[in-house]
Amino acid sequence: MPDSERTVEQRAADWLILLREAPENVALRDRFEAWLDLDPAHVCAWVAVSETFAVMAEIGPNLEGRWEADRLAPSRPARRGWRFRSIGHGGPVRPGGIVAGAIAASLALWLAPVALLHVQSDYVTAPGELRSVALADGSTVQMGPGSALAVDYRADARSVRLLAGEAWFDVEHNPAAPFRVRAGKVQTTVLGTSFDVRLVGSATAVSLKRGRVRVAVEGEGAAHELSPGQWVRIGEAHTIENGASDPALLGLWREGAIIAHDRPIEDVIDELRPWFRGRIVLLNRALGKGRVDGVYNARDPENALAAIVERAGGKVRPITPWLIVIS
Repeated sequence: MPDSERTVEQRAADWLILLREAPENVALRDRFEAWLDLDPAHVCAWVAVSETFAVMAEIGPNLEGRWEADRLAPSRPARRGWRFRSIGHGGPVRPGGIVAGAIAASLALWLAPVALLHVQSDYVTAPGELRSVALADGSTVQMGPGSALAVDYRADARSVRLLAGEAWFDVEHNPAAPFRVRAGKVQTTVLGTSFDVRLVGSATAVSLKRGRVRVAVEGEGAAHELSPGQWVRIGEAHTIENGASDPALLGLWREGAIIAHDRPIEDVIDELRPWFRGRIVLLNRALGKGRVDGVYNARDPENALAAIVERAGGKVRPITPWLIVIS
């Protein structure tokens, strides 16, 4: 893709990769500073691509420190650093304030949804963490990494909300109190069964190992009745996909395994994201549309990602312990 057609965020990601690969390349840093000077939006894009305070804490201050040392070093001419003219003022603006403000805003945006999940949830798991929860009626829930649950039990109804991530339910039979799981706009109703619910973005997938469940979508009259081995996925705009698998292969994520059979690469990457204690950025959309088969070790996300994308011509670049870029 010509550089003129690449978005600001894509160019910022390119710089991040280049600077990590050649941190002592003075000419490269000069070109990077010149790119930043062209537009304040470039600074915002640089911060946005870094995505977390931890990443910025490692990359941003280190680079700023090098630039400041270079500027003051007697063996080189003094450097001008970052200079942006503030709106409505005549003087230059120190980049430290811009970057610090952008970092603070980025950190707030990153932490706010996490904090909200903790407030709304009864049970949460961290990235890479699996957790088994025993509910009051004897039902059990095995939570996947990066997941959140809210539980509301009453005499005549058992209600659970999956607010994020994935969970496997083993439900105790009780016809007097139907068991319902809400994930996004999708509600799954059971009497006694084992099934899996996964919520990624606005898409919800339900797969059944034992028993029967009814899956209904808010605003739609028809419901989907699942038998053992069957699954249904409700995507954006209520698009529906369904199919069947060997029931014995369902829920293997509880053992740290992800199974892909003719699945889009981007979907498998989405399933791996909660296992990584940071961010995974997919820059190549065409690569993400490719399809893949295999069994991958979710407990080792970096090697799993390499196995998924490298056969398709992609490359996995660990930028920091908290950021992986796939191109």
